[in-house]
Amino acid sequence: MNDEQSLLNIYNKMISSDEIEKNKSQEILVSFLEALKKKLEKSVQLKQTKTRKMFSKFFSTKSSEQKMGVYIYGSVGIGKSMLMDLFFNLLDIKGKKRIHFHEFMKQLHQLIKIARENNIRDPIKSVASEYIKDIQVLCLDEMQITDVADAMIVGRVFEEFLGKKLNIVTTSNRHPNDLYKDGLNRKLFLPFIDIIVSSLNVVKLTADVDYRKIKIAGKKKYFLSTSSQDNSQFNDLISQFNLYRGAGLTIQMNSREFRIERFENGVGLLTFNEICSIPLSASDYLEIVSHLRLLFLDEIPDLSNGGDDSAKRFINLIDSVYDKEVEILCRAEVPPEKLYNSGKNTFEFQRTVSRLFEMQSNNWPNREKTC
Repeated sequence: MNDEQSLLNIYNKMISSDEIEKNKSQEILVSFLEALKKKLEKSVQLKQTKTRKMFSKFFSTKSSEQKMGVYIYGSVGIGKSMLMDLFFNLLDIKGKKRIHFHEFMKQLHQLIKIARENNIRDPIKSVASEYIKDIQVLCLDEMQITDVADAMIVGRVFEEFLGKKLNIVTTSNRHPNDLYKDGLNRKLFLPFIDIIVSSLNVVKLTADVDYRKIKIAGKKKYFLSTSSQDNSQFNDLISQFNLYRGAGLTIQMNSREFRIERFENGVGLLTFNEICSIPLSASDYLEIVSHLRLLFLDEIPDLSNGGDDSAKRFINLIDSVYDKEVEILCRAEVPPEKLYNSGKNTFEFQRTVSRLFEMQSNNWPNREKTC
């Protein structure tokens, strides 16, 4: 293998170029992913040389001593998806697939429905087997189980996957033991947790220091677009994060998607129109904000003239940011108290103004919240 393309080499280069900060838990994860990468690429080489006997021996000895992948968990913005994607992009094999877990489950439900309509005897096993027939490694981003139907299916599917020696890399905000916590009929889901823990290396990513807060510590958090000094400061803060070089983030919300084009490692940049001028519910905002640690919200207009619907969405957005304790930096046409002085939501908007002022404090969120 070319050392230039090793995960550790690329990871260290990213640290040297200040793209990311050095992190011990990330280094441990990189070592697991590097070992898996080598194993998968070696298996392909053995297949290509047609040394079937040697290939069989390789899997009966070394592979039996190894786990079949990695389960990565930790809080938002700690680098889970970034490192999984680095592994996926550097992995030099054809039989690889990367998909968001929500989309993965949606595909499974559709395929199982078709299999049942075709009277397949064991539709879940049949679909799982067919799904991975040309895949050696499956990367699943943001595993979470919130639906009883998903919980009942996913255990059977993973049992089939791992029984066929599929390698799996997955990310989640939760430890396997906390998946589908307090869910309906959760006892039926427990065998799946046992499969995950016994078959995959479970690695937690942590950060001793939140570097996002260091970069914005002591800085203004509300900027006026009418001030050249504010514009310069706001743009300088954005430039400290790799938002334009990141892959962006697609968030699945039931049958819809919300896209944050400028996103990297828990930090997102959105304009007011991108998030407040489209029909989104309070629960949608909670889902979007749950993927963020720091939000740059730009181009906030004066909402006093005909901005009732947008003002209501802005209220829901700020409530979600506040409840999830997400840092927010805003650039607006006017100060908070002048954003919305006339309209049907003015009474409710007073709370939003109060929260905008509170969240500008350097103590935020380490202080008692307002109502």
